[in-house]
Amino acid sequence: MDVTAIVAEVEEALSAQLRLAGDDEAMVRAGEVMIGALQPALERAALRLAEQAAEEVDAQLPRKGVSVRLQEGTPVLTVEDNDDPITVDTDELEARITLRLSDKLKGILEEVANESGDSVNSFVVKTLTSRTHHHSSGRRFSGTIET
Repeated sequence: MDVTAIVAEVEEALSAQLRLAGDDEAMVRAGEVMIGALQPALERAALRLAEQAAEEVDAQLPRKGVSVRLQEGTPVLTVEDNDDPITVDTDELEARITLRLSDKLKGILEEVANESGDSVNSFVVKTLTSRTHHHSSGRRFSGTIET
């Protein structure tokens, strides 16, 4: 993500507005101070947007881990395989859900579960666990933010 280009666009828009002030030196100086003061806030906003983008992509990729890292001060989205194996302790399974499935979907579930070496029940529990795991695990950020 090119944060500097976004910040430069905002600075250019503000500079264009300052040019409308013409020869009013006080207005030009005030505008230049405002542009300088806004730069750290714009950079933080860009980082927050990158983090929101990572969260949205992460929610759509259940077997991947999406995070934001800083590379030379620039936010970079990274996608990694989530190698954490999902284990299900069948002794802790107490709740029951009745699902109505088409015969075709039931057949697909049985086939995929068989290929993974799981029962249909274990496969469904593991799949649901992997899809909902990121909702309860929280987000983490590592790195240094310079402002």
